[in-house]
Amino acid sequence: MSKMKFNRRDFIKVITIGGTGLLVGCSLSTPRKFSASNENDENLGLFVQINSNDEIHIISPNSELGQGIHTGHAMIICEEMEADWSKVSVSTGPFHKEYKRNMFVQSTGATSGMSSWRKKLSEIGAGVKEMLIEAGAKEMKVPKVDCIAKNSLIIHKPSRRSVRFGQIAKNASKLSFPGSPSLKNSSEYKLIGKSILRVDVPQKVNGEALFAGDIKLPGMMYAQVAQSPIFGGELKSYDEKAALESNGVQSIVLIPNGIAVVADSTWHAIKGIKALKPEFDGGKNNKLSLNSIDKIFNDKLDSLKDSTYEKKMLNVEYSMPFLSHAAIESTNCTADVKSNSCEIWAPTQSQSVCSEKIEEITGFPEKNIKINTPYVGGGFGRRIEVDEIVHAVMISREINKPVQVLWSREEDIQHDHYHSGSKARYQISLNEKGFPEKWDNQVVKPDMMAQDYKILDTLDLNPFNYLFTPNDALLPGLIGLQKSPYNIENANYDYTNAEVGIPLGAWRSVFLSNAFYIESVIDEVAYLAKEEPLEYRKKLIGDNPRILKILDVISKQSNWNKPLPSGHGKGIALFHELDAIIAQVATVSISSKGKLKIEKIDCVLDLGNYVNPSIVKSQIEGGIVMGISSTLKEKVIFENGKVLQSNFDDYKIAQMKDIPEIEINLIESQGNGKGVDFGVFPVAPSITNAIFAASGKRIRDLPIGNQKLI
Repeated sequence: MSKMKFNRRDFIKVITIGGTGLLVGCSLSTPRKFSASNENDENLGLFVQINSNDEIHIISPNSELGQGIHTGHAMIICEEMEADWSKVSVSTGPFHKEYKRNMFVQSTGATSGMSSWRKKLSEIGAGVKEMLIEAGAKEMKVPKVDCIAKNSLIIHKPSRRSVRFGQIAKNASKLSFPGSPSLKNSSEYKLIGKSILRVDVPQKVNGEALFAGDIKLPGMMYAQVAQSPIFGGELKSYDEKAALESNGVQSIVLIPNGIAVVADSTWHAIKGIKALKPEFDGGKNNKLSLNSIDKIFNDKLDSLKDSTYEKKMLNVEYSMPFLSHAAIESTNCTADVKSNSCEIWAPTQSQSVCSEKIEEITGFPEKNIKINTPYVGGGFGRRIEVDEIVHAVMISREINKPVQVLWSREEDIQHDHYHSGSKARYQISLNEKGFPEKWDNQVVKPDMMAQDYKILDTLDLNPFNYLFTPNDALLPGLIGLQKSPYNIENANYDYTNAEVGIPLGAWRSVFLSNAFYIESVIDEVAYLAKEEPLEYRKKLIGDNPRILKILDVISKQSNWNKPLPSGHGKGIALFHELDAIIAQVATVSISSKGKLKIEKIDCVLDLGNYVNPSIVKSQIEGGIVMGISSTLKEKVIFENGKVLQSNFDDYKIAQMKDIPEIEINLIESQGNGKGVDFGVFPVAPSITNAIFAASGKRIRDLPIGNQKLI
C-alpha cells in the first residue's frame, strides 16, 4: 500500500445530505480544515455522494463529450472506495472554484481530463473508504483494523458480519477526512484496467440522456441568429417589420456582429430570420481568399531562414487546410437571466470561460452565476469557445425571459473557430550512410494561442506554453517537429505566426499538421536513402525501447513485410508527444482508374497504463475516423472574406463507406501519457505514405480530394 499525503493547499470537506447520507468535497486552494456537518454544500466542490439506499453518485469536474471521462473518473474513485459499480451514477459538476484543476480553469480538453484529476480522485476514494470503515466498525462495535470494504459493504472479517455503505453514510459524515489515505497498489485493482461499459451508454441508447437542446423552461422563448458572413463585417440593414409580422415572432435583438430573432418556437424563429433579410457591410477582411492566404504563407516562409548548404537532396513543400469542427450537435445554449442571477444550460468544454463572459455581460458576481453542463454531442475543441453563450445571455437579459439559442448548421460552419491551415518547407541533405546531414525546416501557421492569449504571451504567462515544458515557449507551431522521436543532428527549425484574420480554435488533436509533415518527410528521406521506411525509422530513433517496441508490434500486427498485389501499398507513421507513443500502418489500394480505397488501419498505442481500455480504444478509433475524414475530404474554402461552404452538402466529411477495418492494440508500460486523443495524428501520413508505396504518387497537400493518384 502506498501512502498519499495532502499538502497544505488541499482541503477535504465532509457533510451530511438531508440527514441521511454523505457528501465529500475537495478544495484545492485553502489551508486544510474540515467542515461542520451542517455546512452549506454550495460552498464545496463535491465529488462523492452516498445515499442511505446505497446509491453512489459521482460529480465529475469535466464535461462528458462522448469521450468517456465520467466513466473513467467514477472508476478511479470507486476502485479505491471498493464500491458496488452497479450502484454508481455520474454527472458533470456545475461551475465551481474547486473544479479548477488544469491551468487554473475548469475546462475539458488538451488531453487533461484524466491526467489532471487521477491522483486527486484516487485520494478522495481512498479517504471515503477509510471513513466508511471507521463508521462501520463503530456500528458493529468491532475494531476497525478487523474490517474491510468490499462491494459497498463494510465487512468484519472474523465474524463475516457486514453493514451497507448507505447504512453508515450519515455516521461517516461526522468523521474527519483522513490526512493520509492509503492507496491501492495496481496489483489490487478490480475496476481499473478493465473494459467496463460506459455509465452514459444506457441513457444514450434508451433516449433518457439529457442534452442542452432538451432543456425546456416555463415561458422559454427560442432564438435564431444571423451573423456577418464576412469576418469583421457589421450589420447594415434588416426588415424588422417583415420579421415581426412573421408567425410566432416576438422580438428582434442585436448581438455582436449580428442580429437575433426571438419566437415561440425554433421553426418560427427560422422563418423569422428569413423574413428579416439582414444585410451586412464587408469588414476589413473582405478580400480574404485561399489565394491571399497562400500568398501570406509563402511570403512568411520566404522571410524565414533557408539552408545555405549546397548539397540539398530534398527540397519540398507541404500544406494543410483550415478545418471546421462539424460536430453532430449544433451550437446552442439556453439562458435564464433574472434581476440578480443567471443560469445557463450549455454543451461547453470551458465553464470558466462561460462564467467570465457572463460576468462581463451581466455584471453579476460569480456566486450568482450557475452553469449546467448536460451531455455534449461532440466537442473536438469547438465547445471551448462561447459565442452562443454570449448570444443567449444577451438575448435573455434583453427580453427578460429564458431563451434557447440554436445556431443553424450554416451559422455553425460559417462562424466556427477553425483549425489553422499551415505550410511547411524542408531542405534536407544526406550523408554517405543515408542519414540526414543537414535538416532545415520552416513552418508558417496562424497561431490560435497567439490570437487568444496576446496579453499573456507578452508577459510570458501563456498557460498553454507550459502544458508541455517551459522550453516550448514559442513553439506551438513546432510541437512534434522539433521534439520528434528521431535523432537528427544539425537540424534547424523556424516557425512564424501568420495573422490572416480568421477565428481559430483547438481542433480535436492539436498540432495535427506537424504530424503530417514530419512523418511524410521521414518517408521521403527513407526513399532517397534507399531504405525500407519502418527500418529506417528504427535507425533514426536509436536507443528508445518504448518506441522500438511500438514499431516491432505494429510491424507484426500489420504484416508489414508481407508482399502486396500491384496497386496496393502500406504506409507507416509515428507520433510521440506528452509521453504517449502511437504508430499506425495504413493499407490502401488504388484501382486502374486511380480510385483510392483504404483497406485497413492498424494502430498501436503506448500510453503507460489504462483506466478503461475499451474507452481508450473507442477514443483512438474516433480519432482515426476523424483523421480519415480530414485526410480525404475536409477543407474550408474562403472567398471574398467569408466561408463558401454552409452545410454537409458542400463541406464534405467521411461517410461509413470510407471507413476501413480498424485494429487497435494497447501496450502497457511505465509511461505516463497525458491523454488518449492522439488517434488522429498519424492517420494522414500513414495514408499518404501508403499511396506512395502503391503508386509512386507523393501527396504533399491535404485533403487528397480529387488529386490524381496514378
